[in-house]
Amino acid sequence: MLKIWRLTLLAGLFLLYTARAAEDIPLPASPMVTASSDPYSDATRAITVTADNPEFSIRLKSNPTTGYRWYLKTWPNNWLKVVGLNYSANNTALAGSGGEEIWHFKMLPKAFDARMLMSIEFVSIQPWNMQKADTSTSQIFYVVTEAKE
Repeated sequence: MLKIWRLTLLAGLFLLYTARAAEDIPLPASPMVTASSDPYSDATRAITVTADNPEFSIRLKSNPTTGYRWYLKTWPNNWLKVVGLNYSANNTALAGSGGEEIWHFKMLPKAFDARMLMSIEFVSIQPWNMQKADTSTSQIFYVVTEAKE
């Protein structure tokens, strides 16, 4: 019984030591994309925005013929300004074929005072079904600003 207790104690100390040592090891950076003129659509990667290139666009698949529209749910409106929204149909010859909404944003100058991580959350819902959460889809994009030098 004493042997099991000692092994358990040693294993616990080993795990504690390795967990503590892991805190000092820098983690690899998450994949990021630098803001560009191409609309951004991959929510698994953060958009990096600089003071030299403060504008970016986000592309969301959309089909307004179903009544669903994308709405901004939460966003850092004190650092980020919405500058436009466009809809582009995939195939204009086919009624109801769907397309894309492209949201255009611009970071305000004060967003570059420090390095920040922000999130932009969209929700796709029919306006007459706002109370039914199970009929909506949400999408979160992350934006990283780099501080001015």
